[in-house]
Amino acid sequence: MRGLRRAFGETVLVCLLVLLLAPWSVCADETTPLVIDVDVYGGVALPASEAPHSLLIQATSWARGEYFYTLTITNLTPWPLNSLYILDRYLPADPSLPEIHAPWFPEKIEPGRAASFVFYFPDGPMQDACHQIEISLADGLGFVLMDCNPPNATSVWNVPLSEEMASFLVLPSLTMAEPTGRSRLGLHVTRNSDPRIMEFVRGPAPAVVVAVGDLGWLADVKEASPETITLGRFQEGDQSLAGDPVERARAFVEAHKDGYLANPGVDYWLGWNEPVIDGIGQMEWYAAFESERIRAMAELGLKVAIGNFSTGTPEADEFGAFLPAIRVAKEYGAVLALHEYSAPTMYDGVGAGIPGLEPQPGSGALTLRYRYFYDHYLRIHDLVIPLIITEAGIDGGVLAQKGIHLGGWRDFYAGGEIDSAQAQLAAPYLEQLSWYDDQLRRDPYVLGFAVFNAGETDGRWASFDITEVLPQLSEIIATKAP
Repeated sequence: MRGLRRAFGETVLVCLLVLLLAPWSVCADETTPLVIDVDVYGGVALPASEAPHSLLIQATSWARGEYFYTLTITNLTPWPLNSLYILDRYLPADPSLPEIHAPWFPEKIEPGRAASFVFYFPDGPMQDACHQIEISLADGLGFVLMDCNPPNATSVWNVPLSEEMASFLVLPSLTMAEPTGRSRLGLHVTRNSDPRIMEFVRGPAPAVVVAVGDLGWLADVKEASPETITLGRFQEGDQSLAGDPVERARAFVEAHKDGYLANPGVDYWLGWNEPVIDGIGQMEWYAAFESERIRAMAELGLKVAIGNFSTGTPEADEFGAFLPAIRVAKEYGAVLALHEYSAPTMYDGVGAGIPGLEPQPGSGALTLRYRYFYDHYLRIHDLVIPLIITEAGIDGGVLAQKGIHLGGWRDFYAGGEIDSAQAQLAAPYLEQLSWYDDQLRRDPYVLGFAVFNAGETDGRWASFDITEVLPQLSEIIATKAP
């Protein structure tokens, strides 16, 4: 670096000498162009700040028919910025006119680094309008800047970090750099209809087993593999988001009370399966329902898994509305349950963002979607509770909007049919399950994931069936023994 500064200084001296000796010449030629005639629209002095840590924000606007608004954020802290969300609200002077929303989701900004984004307004600038810049480090933690300068101007803010912001940034990442600990791989079983299921349980201990309807055999699972976490669910029936959520939750628990008490082999009880949530209001209802279900089950001495949302859901703002249930879950020792599928591979969608949250390389729109919720909402509110992915795998249903109508992994890799002699056809799927296992092993709060599905009896889930490859799943678990 010292040599570079010296070389730069010598070049400047040479240019100055040339200018002095030949006033009409410059340090430029046909191969070294140099712009010497440029419009200068203004300069600004950097604002001073005595805060130990801050963010330097610069906004520069440019209007020539079209309108460009460039925002630059420089990280003047010793910590990386992992979860920034920026919303530029372009506000017209007339409040009756619509404002323009423009989001920006920067990737991680390392200490001492900057990131820029250009907001483009093809219709040009609005008369006497202002930019309201909303910058969020995490849910409920951020600040707002106002820029009412006319076009062709630069505004600079040196924003000191509050103690709360600094405390958040200093927190270690929830996701570790490398996988650690035992395998998180487990199994979802619709019915214990094949002896190979219990053979799988008696092998290297699966992390979790999820069962539906027929639950008595989970006592055998706990006896054969005490470390395995068991979850049970009865058929849910009415899942309409109507009526008083507290009364509905109490009625739901009462309807299944005898079944709960008759199955001591269940560690955590699931409630509804993949509730359909459409908007924040419905999520608030469901959060109240799940909160009361937790309390009602605790009165019976039982623990629950809450949520059990479908893959690709909920949206970010809807998950924010579910936080009251997370708070109650933490108080009573409950866990969060989610489903994560993707297609045509489990890798698809990783690195993509979800509406309202910035894309992160290690998170995803489908698989690894949970990391957005934990990084942006739960960590900042001290609500990091254990997570179990109660269904996981390949599901062609996520491609239905593209006109692709396939089911589980067999449709993609085995033409729908497979037997023990053709188990090698499952190799790509097994590789993806092992990859997903390693990803979850990087997140200590994840207790396990249940591969869907074993115990198929009526053909409904035949394309998802993994019974023939249970020995290979055991091998995956065995290779990751702590």
